[in-house]
Amino acid sequence: MSDALAWTWNRYRPNEGWLPFFLLLAAIGCVVGAVIEADWVPEVGIVRVMAPLGLILGVVLAKRPLRTILAISILALYGFSLSFVILGQLWPPLTLDWRVVRQHWLQNGALFFDQAISWFKAVANGDQSYETIVFAFGLSLVAWFLAAYMGWTAYRQQRPLLGLSAMGLALAINGFYSKSPIWWIVLFIGLTALITAIFHYANLEREWQTHHVDYSDEIRLDLVMYSGAIAMVLLSFAMVLPSFSITKISQALQQQPAVKKTEAMLEQAFAGVRQPRINAEAPPPGASGAQGVMPRAYLIGSAPELLQLVQMTAVAQAVAPDGTLAPLNPIQLQQNRWRGLSYDIYTGRGWTLSEEREETIPANTAIPLDNPQAQQTVLQQVKWYSDERRLRYVLGMPLQFDQDVTVLWRGLTDLSRVQGTGTTYEIVSQISTASADQLRQTNPADIPATILARYTQLPPGIPDRVTALAQEVAGVTDRAGDLPTQYDQTRALEHFLRQYPYSLDVPMPPNDRDPVEFFLFELQSGYCDYYASSMVVLARSLGIPARVVIGFLPQPPDEENVQTIRQINGHSWVEVYFAGYGWITFEPTPAFNSPQDSLATQFLPAELGNITPEPFAETLPTIPPADEPPLTWWQILWPFLVAGLIVAYFSGRYWQRRRRRLLAGQDE
Repeated sequence: MSDALAWTWNRYRPNEGWLPFFLLLAAIGCVVGAVIEADWVPEVGIVRVMAPLGLILGVVLAKRPLRTILAISILALYGFSLSFVILGQLWPPLTLDWRVVRQHWLQNGALFFDQAISWFKAVANGDQSYETIVFAFGLSLVAWFLAAYMGWTAYRQQRPLLGLSAMGLALAINGFYSKSPIWWIVLFIGLTALITAIFHYANLEREWQTHHVDYSDEIRLDLVMYSGAIAMVLLSFAMVLPSFSITKISQALQQQPAVKKTEAMLEQAFAGVRQPRINAEAPPPGASGAQGVMPRAYLIGSAPELLQLVQMTAVAQAVAPDGTLAPLNPIQLQQNRWRGLSYDIYTGRGWTLSEEREETIPANTAIPLDNPQAQQTVLQQVKWYSDERRLRYVLGMPLQFDQDVTVLWRGLTDLSRVQGTGTTYEIVSQISTASADQLRQTNPADIPATILARYTQLPPGIPDRVTALAQEVAGVTDRAGDLPTQYDQTRALEHFLRQYPYSLDVPMPPNDRDPVEFFLFELQSGYCDYYASSMVVLARSLGIPARVVIGFLPQPPDEENVQTIRQINGHSWVEVYFAGYGWITFEPTPAFNSPQDSLATQFLPAELGNITPEPFAETLPTIPPADEPPLTWWQILWPFLVAGLIVAYFSGRYWQRRRRRLLAGQDE
């Protein structure tokens, strides 16, 4: 193995030696480190891959006898393709099943284009967009081409200062807008001096060899020492000089009208770039690296007087086809909830929101939603009491408001939430009336690829026993028989979770534990967040698109058809997407009736109170035991095996080198 490494090292060694190449990598590392520390967007980590690969390809092309235009074309092709593959998460899964690979590409590719087109639509309409995928794509290409340009100017043009200057300008712009520490710039300046000197010497050495000039190899060592000393001097000056002028220069630059106008335009288009958004219900948006929250954790330990605090009052009326209004019947009232927003990203620690696009919808203007089947139109009047909350609560999916509102979208057509001003508003919405038979007849293959990609997301490291439990509960472990329908699988998960006892007297999950696994296998008791999160994770592990929704439970109206909603009525539940019918509500929390029961007993007239909900026909698996599975011998021994192999490898290298030295001594 050592011989193969030595052959590779010498075979691909540049004429200038490896030292200049690794110094260029170190200079790129300064820029990458500064950009990562700035943390512009959740996808900023892509520069870790694109910048080094761009340098390598730039050096390879510089060493080839290619025309400049052809080299640029190759760089552009690879840069765009790699950025698309990485940001779109299009790396094929580790499987030989072509259908799985194809579905993976279709879903993730559709999601990427949905996010990108959504951003372009917001910019074209003058709206705000919190989508970051386009910014990350541009950042990736900038890192790629600047790094490739460094390699090209150093090895083709023998003028490394050109590429280093371009990279240094990018580093300065990053530091100017992100306020990242000056250490990166200081180190980059020192490396620039060292790289320039070494490449200059390499060029001289090549000329000397061409003209058969005799020179001593010791010059190279002296050069490295002197250029290193000069680099240290420059480092010292670079640490002192910025404190004199950069602050004043930046302040003067920021006051220029053209700069102000440009910054305003960029902030509008790239609102998700370092723009924290926090409101009363939602955490800042983030990617899989975010910690996440349990949305209704405030219900634990709240004082009784706070739990009884009135949040809002509301009147809901069904709209008949002829336009007449009538109060919702008890079944309609029980089957729908006052939804506020949905969470789409499960982090393994809780829930967070992906980036969104804002669109202003004027009063009494239709919100451009899809038109699912089996819908009932509902009119609501809402009055909010407790705070200045902008989030608008609505039964079902909103169609229009009596005031200007801001609709937040995920992608082009996936509505996340609605915001407005004022404490009173009126909404026209639609609620689903789909029956169980209609939902059973849907085809999961007809679900849009963007919905599947976004709402079947799970973080790496979901325990295998969670997936195994989902398959057992849903009845999909027996591949020989007919698989249950999507609706029956979802209902099985809902019924299974309703076996767990409901309680607000539970501890928070440990910081190092997945709350869903903790709830399913250890805690085995909890409040709505645990049930909703567990059902969504179990459903997603089966490929069923699902999300957690938060809002308030409906309350029995008084004689004037007014519902009074209190803080204790805050709730989390589950929505599952069915092709043709949209998002359908499910209730895994046992303290509340499921909208999917044929008849709900709560709030029914006395003469209907003895009707029992439709029983579930399948035999449910028992609740799994709370004890942890024992460790296998392989789990215990593999760290020792790896350590032994490493020790054996380096020991072999040591004795091989010692044997060579002994043999060389004998020959002498």
